[in-house]
Amino acid sequence: MVNIKRKNLTILSLFLSSILLIVLMFDLFQLLQIYKANSRIQNRTPMSDSDFYEEQFSLAEKFILEKKQEMALAVYNNIEQSNAPIVLKQESLYNSANIYFRAALNAQNDGDEVSALPNFELAKLTYRKCLNLSPSHLGARYNLERALIYSPEKVFDKDKSSLRPERGESAVTTMKLQAQGMP
Repeated sequence: MVNIKRKNLTILSLFLSSILLIVLMFDLFQLLQIYKANSRIQNRTPMSDSDFYEEQFSLAEKFILEKKQEMALAVYNNIEQSNAPIVLKQESLYNSANIYFRAALNAQNDGDEVSALPNFELAKLTYRKCLNLSPSHLGARYNLERALIYSPEKVFDKDKSSLRPERGESAVTTMKLQAQGMP
């Protein structure tokens, strides 16, 4: 009877030890992946298909340094729509709003009001999204105020017969919102 209990305890301990060893190996593999991602970030060679949001953020910063704003915006939008930590989402929104704001300022300085207005509106919208995540973000607050100086919001009076935008319309797009459903 004692030998059976000892044998069962030995088998149980071997089973638990093997499970712990497998978990330890999995954790070591993840730690190795994190170490590789950190070294790629330090060497300024981030991978485009990385699972780490910090590496994706570094890739977007690299694109900005290379003057590839559209690619940086795509990476920032992916981070913003993912399950990334709030801090990275907030900084992604702030950086993408800065890209829109700089593009609007450059277009306005070049006399291209047609492309300046949508970029100002996108910048204001993105700064507001950033402020929704973190109302104390001073950079987003300051830049939103600057964007509002360059492109103020329109005020529609109820008394005057002004043309008000229809429900769902904005300055960025003139398409009417329609409910999706069966015909």
